Amino acid sequence: MIKLSPQFVSTVDEIRLRACRPMSLTASGKNVFINAQSRICAQPDAVCATENELRECVARLTRSSVYAYEESITHGFIPLPDGSRAGVCGETVFAGGEIRSVKSIDSVALRVSRFVPDAAAALCAALKSRLCGTLVYSPPGGGKTTFLRSAAYLLSTGRNALRVGIADERRELFVPEMRGGMIDTVAGCPKAQAVELLTRTMSPQVIVCDEIGAAGAEELLAAQNSGVCLIASCHGASREEIMRRPQISMLVKNGVFVQSVKLCRGNALGSEIIPI
Repeated sequence: MIKLSPQFVSTVDEIRLRACRPMSLTASGKNVFINAQSRICAQPDAVCATENELRECVARLTRSSVYAYEESITHGFIPLPDGSRAGVCGETVFAGGEIRSVKSIDSVALRVSRFVPDAAAALCAALKSRLCGTLVYSPPGGGKTTFLRSAAYLLSTGRNALRVGIADERRELFVPEMRGGMIDTVAGCPKAQAVELLTRTMSPQVIVCDEIGAAGAEELLAAQNSGVCLIASCHGASREEIMRRPQISMLVKNGVFVQSVKLCRGNALGSEIIPI
């Protein structure tokens, strides 16, 4: 059994298991390997998960009911009770232009869920003075989910609290620590439909969702023609990079997003708010 120090564990963002291949950890933005003596080591000396251990891991993540999670597994993840998710990949069944199922899982990425209440403090102070659509971006693993949780929480609590709706397609944005705010959540359905439902039934002042992709962008635009402020995220390292995506460019040109937040992760989460 591997035993790591509490100090090191507090820096771990992700644990990645691969069948018969080295296990890796992402800590403080770096990928590291651990040997059987619980020490950081070179890749050839790293502990490897066996196929049986990976199957046991998946069984525990799905509470011994893999079929109940078949749809989310097809989309590459298993939702977890704490609001985080485990990423999965392996051999797929592909037909009709889409992934129909995952025959076998041989990699599992366990993200460490954290709630950092003040991560979006600067953005929320600005938004409480002037509400406007905001796009949050960074490369994968840059802290977007942590930032969006903070934004939803801070906007929904304290002085001048706002009604916040969360379109939580992958059931990872809302966590128990966010209870107490003026937050209404639609979980487990495509974000465009969740945004439409929230807009129609809950009269939110702000809607928060994650990972804007090609699918659903037109529907998202239609749902946003209602004056609700949208805060969303996407993957990207620069403004130029994200604007090369047709769906992002379309949403910006139609006024859904007025400003952007570029996240940077060093020893602490930082951000830069700029017009988009």
